[in-house]
Amino acid sequence: MPVERLHNQGGPALGQDPFGDGFAQAERHVEVIHGVYSHSLPLVGMTVGQARDELTHRMNIDPDAVSVVDGQEVDENTILHEGQVLNFVKRAGEKG
Repeated sequence: MPVERLHNQGGPALGQDPFGDGFAQAERHVEVIHGVYSHSLPLVGMTVGQARDELTHRMNIDPDAVSVVDGQEVDENTILHEGQVLNFVKRAGEKG
């Protein structure tokens, strides 16, 4: 009986979820937290403002939410690095 070798042609790489989210397949991640939402996303090299634009609808981020990276409040031009934690938070006493 001949031995056949199967080649993966054009499908997802082994170990990747073919039905998964394209964000989740990248290797360099930033942890993003907003309210009940928490995702590890490939935002390395983006500014906080670019990340906010990408995620506003997906994570229901309020435009007035403050950006905090690794516990420090930052502006929208801050560049995100691998392994950082980005939080979008509302100040205490604000509704929403």
